Amino acid sequence: MDLINLCLKIPNLGILIFYLIFIIIIPYVLIYNQNISVLKYYMILMVAFAHLLTHISDKNIFGNLYQLHPSEFVPFISANFINIFALFGILWQSIEFSRKYNLTNSVIYGILLFILALPFARAGLKFVLDHIDIYLKEKTDIEYKYNWHLLVFGLFYIIFILGLQAILLTIVGFSGELKLGLLSKNIKNVKNVKNVNNSNNVFKKSTSNNPIDMFIKKFTLSNMSNFKK
Repeated sequence: MDLINLCLKIPNLGILIFYLIFIIIIPYVLIYNQNISVLKYYMILMVAFAHLLTHISDKNIFGNLYQLHPSEFVPFISANFINIFALFGILWQSIEFSRKYNLTNSVIYGILLFILALPFARAGLKFVLDHIDIYLKEKTDIEYKYNWHLLVFGLFYIIFILGLQAILLTIVGFSGELKLGLLSKNIKNVKNVKNVNNSNNVFKKSTSNNPIDMFIKKFTLSNMSNFKK
């Protein structure tokens, strides 16, 4: 107990633990196992995880990790670093998306990811947890130690954000595939028209150079000249 109390007295211990686990160890494990494609989806969830821990935990541990309106230097640096970390994940996904589809779909996908990563994970998470906390404490007589009910519903909310991200990726990607399919179809039609025109031109040239046709033309011209005489 003395060791725990001593650790709790360390300033900003929660920030150090969060950054060590979520910002350093987990990304390193994903890169080491060559799961880089998972890392870009993981990065945009950092705002939700940090805000959840700040909202439900003891203020002496994670109180300065991610504040919505920081008034001190350490919470300001911590919150903005996590925001930048999530924005890199959004930018990464948008660039990867633009390699498959057009620029318009990539911009739309990036904007939707930004809405999920920041407004939904900040104000949306706080709104949901506050109302769930009020509702459960009014309707039940259970003692919710350590805010475990908020942790459970917060994790469900993060899963909900992941599901929305997958749905948006499917919808925007499907529309991009439709546009690519129409574009490729139009290109094929143009190529087919050009090929038909080229084949017609070749046929006309070949028929014009045919020796029988040339003989008939000369014969008819000579007959016409004799007839005039």
